[in-house]
Amino acid sequence: MKIKEIMYHRFTLLNDYYSVYKSLDLMEQKRYDYGVVQKEGKIVGYITGEKLKNVANKDEPVTAFLQPFSKEVQWDVNVEELGELQDTVILIYGELGDYKGILDSEALLQTVKNLYQSNKDLVRELDTIVNFSSDEIYVTDGSGKTIMVNKAFEENSGVPREAVLGKNVEELENEGVFRPSVTKLVLEQKKQVSVIQEYSNKTKVLVTGTPVFNEDGSIYRVIINARDTAKLNKLKAQLEEIENLKDLYYQELINFRKDCLRTDGLVAQSHEMIQILNMARKIAEVDSTVLLTGETGVGKGLLARYIHDNSVRNHNSFIAINCGAIPENLLESELFGYDPGAFTGALRKGKIGKIELANHGTLFLDEIGDLPLPLQVKLLDVIEKGVITRIGGTREIRLDIRFITATNQELSLMVKKGDFRKDLYFRLNVLPLEIPPLRKRKEDIAPLAKKFLEKFKQKYRKEKEIDSITLNFLQNYSWPGNVRELENLMERLVIVINEESIKSFHLPEYIKIENISTNNNLTKELLCDIAPLEKIKEDIEKKILDKLYEQYRNTYKIAQILKVNQSTVVRKLNKYNIKLKI
Repeated sequence: MKIKEIMYHRFTLLNDYYSVYKSLDLMEQKRYDYGVVQKEGKIVGYITGEKLKNVANKDEPVTAFLQPFSKEVQWDVNVEELGELQDTVILIYGELGDYKGILDSEALLQTVKNLYQSNKDLVRELDTIVNFSSDEIYVTDGSGKTIMVNKAFEENSGVPREAVLGKNVEELENEGVFRPSVTKLVLEQKKQVSVIQEYSNKTKVLVTGTPVFNEDGSIYRVIINARDTAKLNKLKAQLEEIENLKDLYYQELINFRKDCLRTDGLVAQSHEMIQILNMARKIAEVDSTVLLTGETGVGKGLLARYIHDNSVRNHNSFIAINCGAIPENLLESELFGYDPGAFTGALRKGKIGKIELANHGTLFLDEIGDLPLPLQVKLLDVIEKGVITRIGGTREIRLDIRFITATNQELSLMVKKGDFRKDLYFRLNVLPLEIPPLRKRKEDIAPLAKKFLEKFKQKYRKEKEIDSITLNFLQNYSWPGNVRELENLMERLVIVINEESIKSFHLPEYIKIENISTNNNLTKELLCDIAPLEKIKEDIEKKILDKLYEQYRNTYKIAQILKVNQSTVVRKLNKYNIKLKI
């Protein structure tokens, strides 16, 4: 034990010219028993408060009663190196030569008392811990003599502790108390040993003996830990049962999670969509602007609503506006509103714009790529400053809005071409989220089809079901129109099919043709259901026109792309009853 680890006296530093009275006063103030006297910066000896109190003439100099130190010792020295300490007073100093305290026989005695009490408490705690252990603990010395056993040994072996304490394990083995003796094996092999040990009552335990070595390599103690093998087997069975339950609960959790990741029209069974919805929930926790990207029909509007519904703004308005569906000359008034008399034809009371209606809620701007450049400037100003001014007005209206935008266009390319402002693009693209097309998340197709089937069964009051083969056909189709195309198809099938069960031959020809090219296993069945060539041509023609009209909304542009007359496009649109979707 180092000197600095034991108790020592603190002292009061005194000068050699101090009187007894002054020295005693300073020592009593600090309540220290010792005073260390220095002369010209050097230690010359010590005095005690008890001695100074007995001095009759308190005006005498303190040096008259000075006593020399027995020695000065650095406090990292071991106590054993000090030798005999009786009637010895030692000055202790630290690593830097600074004086730390005074060590005498009284301080050392108090340290020994404290250590004794501490060890006594430690032994009591150790004994309590050992006896409360459910495992058997058996301890011997380096010769195999038993020095400690706990209650678990008595329970396992049926032998009282008193019958083994003080006895050598070899003697106990010969008496048949236990066999074989793991302690004897540890002493022979000088390493940790594990064996199955049997007691006289036929109880078998798995025992592990661990040696504890002295510094010279000899064995000081052998610690034995044992556990009843019957209990171990029972515990193993319980663990296996828990493992099975864990797998069951994990699967139920996965199913519950998938159920939770559904909203009206949003289904997440695929890994890709589950990740999207997990990210959407994180995004919902903050108010930063969100840019949803993805092909047309993937469900950007539904995801925007999902973010709003999972945010703190869910009790306030969710306002959606399609920037490409409103004529440019009306879009500004729709977004910003106007004051009375702002322009010819304006309502007498004026009008509140969509942006203002979304105050304290969420504004969803779909097809943001179609927003005219002049309005892009105004929108950027609203996002950055949080205020708007109605058309024809002068008053600034402060707003608190969460902006979510969506597009199926490449805004970065539009920025390069000058069709979209760079500053607005970066302001909107704080939290980008791309929704994968339906063809890249095929696990969602079947549950989506079933969801839409249930929806339209209730709407049109018809009993319908769809078989697994037809669902496979749907999963093998590429769905260029994504979720919207699937929803429209399921609505059409519920309405036009007379049978209760939807079969593969009910599907449009373009779906069956694509299955032929991508799935050889279905080719034979599909070829039996193939429609006349003219019907196939009409289905494909309708699909192309529907897609182009949705994208361009202009018959002249469509005629230019297809290299036909504009009147032909109009006639075909009327033939197939294709109308603009808003």
